[in-house]
Parts: sequence; structure tokens; C-alpha cells
Amino acid sequence: MLRHSVFGGILASVVLLAATFGMLKFKSEYFDKSMMYGAIGCVLLLWIIPWGMFVIIPVVIVLSVASPAAREEWRKYKNRRIAISIVLILLLNSFAFYPVSEPEGAEEWGNPIATENPHAAVWPASEQYTWFYDGSVIGIVNARTPHTFCVWSQDSSSLSLGVMLGMHDQRMRQSIEVMNSYIPTFSIDSEAFSLEQVETEGTHQYGDEEYFVARFNVKRDGFETTLATVLIVGFPNVGGELSLLSITRPLTSSQDDVFEEKIVLQYIDSR
Repeated sequence: MLRHSVFGGILASVVLLAATFGMLKFKSEYFDKSMMYGAIGCVLLLWIIPWGMFVIIPVVIVLSVASPAAREEWRKYKNRRIAISIVLILLLNSFAFYPVSEPEGAEEWGNPIATENPHAAVWPASEQYTWFYDGSVIGIVNARTPHTFCVWSQDSSSLSLGVMLGMHDQRMRQSIEVMNSYIPTFSIDSEAFSLEQVETEGTHQYGDEEYFVARFNVKRDGFETTLATVLIVGFPNVGGELSLLSITRPLTSSQDDVFEEKIVLQYIDSR
């Protein structure tokens, strides 16, 4: 999985730099060295800066107007630089269609009951496998993170963006449908539910390491009663691919460990 993730990031980086060089050379009397160096710096920063593009783009804009020399270069190469910047952003986002690796679960969970999610968004590329184990619905999602190749804050930034764009609700539909099928006492319309985020410390220690976690309550639209709980644990990978473990459990379950130590440690051991 790591090899696949790193290769995707390297491929995107090479294409971005090659495209920049080609566009700077195309029908140009003077080669814009500053733009080329800037592109190299931005690609490198994608590998090391948390939140990636959302930090890099504002920094680039500030640096572009920070000195008279920089402003003069922008006046000289403005049209070409704007066109190249737009193309690079589009290229970077297009690499979000690069296929992700196949999700793998713990041996204790048995075979997945679903290996596709019809509710998932087309962009970015992702794969979701679903298991029913120990009275809970377990989902493993491998997804592209188009805004960053960096491992730091990859999970928290991606989940924040997913919640903001409503992608997490789309992913949860399948878990709701599975619980409706496998748990006789559970019934909720998969088209009429809402997720309410629960305040947590943001991380939890499993074994010897701390992992990013997020918790949600599942509620029926228009009602305050919590019907199920959701725990999400992030497993970042360098190169632009993120693994998310989600565990959805109805409140009727006798399980009272909100951090699902048993299941999470099984998954960590399987990795």
C-alpha cells in the first residue's frame, strides 16, 4: 500500500514539474527562472507542509507581492504565470483520480460484506470495503488527498474537508443500510439521517502510538435521539493516500468502549 501511495505522489510531482517547464519554454523568448524555482519549491512543500495547497497558495500570493522585484517580475510575466498556475492546480486535482490501493481488514473480521459503495463521490478516487463484526459495521476507506502528499495532518485536514463538503454523510449511507439489514432492532432511513460531531481531544492512544480520531452521533432527521455512534480513526500515508477506519455501532449494543480499542488494535496489527 505504501509503495502504491508514494508512487502516485511521485508521478504527480514529476508531471507537475514537467508541465511547468514545458509551459515556460513554449513560445517564450525569456525563460522565467523564478517561476520554475517556485514550482519546484511548491511541489516539495506538498510533501512536508500540513494542509498542503491551503497553506502554500496564500504563502505564494504573499511572497509574490512582498518585494518590488517580485512585483516587477509579476508585471512582466503576469499572463503566463496566471495561466500556468491555473493549469497546475487543475493537474494536481486531476491526480485525485489516480486509483487507490485495495482496503484490507483484520483477519478476525472475516470476508467483507460489501466491496463497493454506490453512494461515494467520483472525486477524489477512493475504495471502501465494509464488514459486519462484533455487532458493529466496520468500514475501511482508502482515499486520495488531492491537497497534500504530506503525512502530517493529512487525516485531520481531509476529514475536516470531507465533513464540510458532505462527503462523510455519503459514505455513512452504506453503514446505515448494513445495520438495517443485519441488526433486527435497528431501523433508520439511509436518506434521512444526520451526523452530529462529538467533541473529543482529537487523538487517542492505541498501543504505543497516538492516532487522530473523530466521533459522531447518528440521528434521524428532525429528532434529537441518538441512534448510533460512529468512531473514525485516521491512518495517513505519505504520497497522497489516506486510510480511514470507521466503526458504526447502534446504541442498543452492550459495547461501552467509545474508542473501540479491540477493533482498532486488530486493524493496526493487520497493517
